[in-house]
Amino acid sequence: MAVLKKRALAEYSQVVQEEACSKPLQLMKKPRLSSIQLEEELVAETLEKLETNDDLVAYLNHIQRKLPFHADDKIVLMRKLIETYHRSEQSHLRLKIIGILGDFRKIPKFDVQLIINEVIKLLSMETSHKVCASMISILSKLGNLLACDSPLLNKIINIGMQLLNNSSHLVKCHCLSLLGGLSNTTNLQGENVKHICKFTNSQDPRVRTAAYDALLRLHDRGQKLELCVYADVCTALQDDNENVRQSAMRIVWVLSHTYPESCVMIPGCQDEVHLVDDAFAKICQAIGDLSVNVRTLAAELLGSMVNVNPHFLEQTLDKKLMSDMRRKRSAHERHWETVTSGEWASGARWADDKPRENLDAESVSLIHSGACGAFVHGLEDEFMEVRSASLDSLCQLALSNPRFATLSLDFLVDMFNDEIEEVRLKAIDCMTKISHLIVLREDQLEIILGVLEDSNVEIREGLHRMLGACRLSTKACLKICVQTLLDNLKRYSQDKRSIWRCLQSLGSSHPNLTLLLVPELLTVHPFFDMPEADVEDPSYVCVLLLVFNAAQFCPQILSLFEEHIRRHYRYLRDTISNFVPRLQLAGVEEMETQVKFDTNTNYFLQNVMSRLNQPTSTNQIKVWDAACHDLIRLAQIDNNLAHGVELLATQLECHILIAKVMNSPAWIDSSSLNAQDGDVVKNLIDQLQRCSLRLQYMFSNLSTEEKLLIQSTRLQAMAIQLVYIVRASNTSALALSDHFVSRVEALKGYGNLPSFAGCIVKEITRLDDTKPGILSRILLPILQAHIYVAPFCLPAKAFKVNAEILEPTGESDNPQKFLAGFVLGVVLDAEIQCLAHPEYLRVRVKYPDLNAQLIIPQESHLKKIKQYAQSELNENIAVVPEHRLRTSVLVSHQVWTESSHIELSLVLDVTEPEVPSALKRWRGFSEDSFIIELCKPVRVLVSPKPIKRGI
Repeated sequence: MAVLKKRALAEYSQVVQEEACSKPLQLMKKPRLSSIQLEEELVAETLEKLETNDDLVAYLNHIQRKLPFHADDKIVLMRKLIETYHRSEQSHLRLKIIGILGDFRKIPKFDVQLIINEVIKLLSMETSHKVCASMISILSKLGNLLACDSPLLNKIINIGMQLLNNSSHLVKCHCLSLLGGLSNTTNLQGENVKHICKFTNSQDPRVRTAAYDALLRLHDRGQKLELCVYADVCTALQDDNENVRQSAMRIVWVLSHTYPESCVMIPGCQDEVHLVDDAFAKICQAIGDLSVNVRTLAAELLGSMVNVNPHFLEQTLDKKLMSDMRRKRSAHERHWETVTSGEWASGARWADDKPRENLDAESVSLIHSGACGAFVHGLEDEFMEVRSASLDSLCQLALSNPRFATLSLDFLVDMFNDEIEEVRLKAIDCMTKISHLIVLREDQLEIILGVLEDSNVEIREGLHRMLGACRLSTKACLKICVQTLLDNLKRYSQDKRSIWRCLQSLGSSHPNLTLLLVPELLTVHPFFDMPEADVEDPSYVCVLLLVFNAAQFCPQILSLFEEHIRRHYRYLRDTISNFVPRLQLAGVEEMETQVKFDTNTNYFLQNVMSRLNQPTSTNQIKVWDAACHDLIRLAQIDNNLAHGVELLATQLECHILIAKVMNSPAWIDSSSLNAQDGDVVKNLIDQLQRCSLRLQYMFSNLSTEEKLLIQSTRLQAMAIQLVYIVRASNTSALALSDHFVSRVEALKGYGNLPSFAGCIVKEITRLDDTKPGILSRILLPILQAHIYVAPFCLPAKAFKVNAEILEPTGESDNPQKFLAGFVLGVVLDAEIQCLAHPEYLRVRVKYPDLNAQLIIPQESHLKKIKQYAQSELNENIAVVPEHRLRTSVLVSHQVWTESSHIELSLVLDVTEPEVPSALKRWRGFSEDSFIIELCKPVRVLVSPKPIKRGI
């Protein structure tokens, strides 16, 4: 054995010298052939060897799954497929081959005209109606890829016109769709309209539907439909097929917007009305259709017809057609008709003087009957879809007509008692939208306030928002509203903040009515000294919020305040300042000082910006540090500038960290320094990554220039990390470099990039190889040239995501007990503002043993709160989006010796967009680096108990 080892070592230790080769060798990579390319070489043999139809279908499915692929030698495959087509006797095989030929359009740079010519040849010989219809459909798709002036396009259209005489309804339908989608010139479009209109009277309802759909496609492509088709389309509204009625109704809607002022004759009389009014009446009549889909479509279309005559619009809320089936005329018109007739009642004939304006019930025109009670029927429909669509349309029409909004108020109030929660919520939202146009009466308010007893928290909070936006008519209305809200607070204590917002809005919008109720609400008497209320009483706090918000618009209320109310004002002003306005109370020196003192925040901000944009100095980091501290303090003082100033401060913090890292020698060479300096640089780089991620994902509503500036800062942070990994560590940076290059590639399409991003894109474009070492050599001089180059600008309309956990409050000392190993559901209620990326929202649970768990909330638990304040009336005021998260956090653990706290918080997990799969296997990857905290954690006391082993 020893001899064998010695011999083996001797053989492997021999040194062989070879003569230097005079010719350099070049290694070439052989192109890797995909499986489909290997099969293409044998495609002819394979298709010929397949004997059964099942094998042929399986092979054709295999080819279709491999599409699209490169266009090399695909003509051979196409020719072989066509040969197989001619040999196939089964129509389903030919159908599959035609489908594959149509999918050839997905192949890059493939000649579409070649496929079209081949399909046209096959179409002339095909006998199966299904295959013909499939060919026409493929020609329609391929024709959209041709130029408008292509002669081949006209050839396709002519083929479609010729095949319209086919006996199959399927072929006719596809031909009509082709004519509607491929007409390229105005002349051809006009001819196609004539051909299409001929088939609107077809015996087959499928062909009639396809004809009307083709007319709609022509309209969508810019062809103006002629007014002459209106009469035929109105006749189609009585068709026995619901699809035809739906398509015809859409065309009626299109014509009402195309020719709104044109006049049409009313059947049975000589009167004329505008086409928009006639179309409105005919669509209203469809509300009583037998089909649910037709009724739903009619209810949806009515909302956009805002130019209709108010007379017909108001008629939709009245079921009464006409009094005694008479058309009412003025006395002058009746007298003039009698004079012009030349006949007077002589008494010689029976019923000689009967009223001439009597009408038969069957002869009542649609313009007088169609619109009557349309919305009443829609809101009383048995199907939820019709009622919901009717509510939307009613709201849209009410927003454009204040009188109609007032008339529709009673009907909206009735919908608050609907049996479906979604319909009740939609009725509340519609009422909130039109709140600035209506005034609630006492009888209406009683019905509305009854909904506050609903067990659904979304309905209650939606009603709170509606009451805060509405206007009340009398003092009694306000009194009833306040009392019902207080009762609601006693029954559902979790509605506290929503009720606070409601009373805050009610006080601001009804200061004069609140003045009349102040003595009663605050138990203030001019002669007697009344007992002082407890400021911790939730009901008393609600009353104070109503009074304080009314007092800012009605100074007379301030004179009614007693000393204890002033003290309570100061207390609430410090605790819940968001709900309590600033008042000028006599004797409160602090408040007077705040009112008289001008903070000059704009001037201070301009001073900070001037310091940031000064030329680079030797102590630039100290200047940035001081400016960052000033900006953070400024954001705390002025709420109007808070979001933009915080973005600027975060950007400044990123550049401070960049400068600190690059000024440290351990950044690019850690061999000559101790381990402590290397850890400091590593911690700074980790802080830089987190800060750049906060800058990218916590701010929204930014302009393109501001987004590019943030992307440049993020790219700079990634470049620093890449150079550090390559130069100062022994970790592989291949995955990191690939990810960095992909981020640079995403910026190539933008113009006017910031200086750093522009230099990086320019240099990366020149590279043939993007290995980590080559990238680090290129990035290092660019980074060193941009240490102090940071164009700071203040965004004007930036929003910062902000979250607040309302429940649990973290103040309870009673532990929540559950069996160890089982699950405890902790109710979580949170409000989130300006959430631009809800898909990254997570609930983080942190246990006492430092283990953390990220929980993805269900989509149904995160809902967007609709804001219908004055911001919708003024387009210049941006609406801040707000989300509400109500979920149950599932907590589980093993046995603890004593009760301990777990921490619940809301975070953004940006691992998915920021970390590709290759980077997750990287040794330096850490999931915590891609977690962005949105709020402070709330502590919940829990106690897992051991399972009792019973008998």
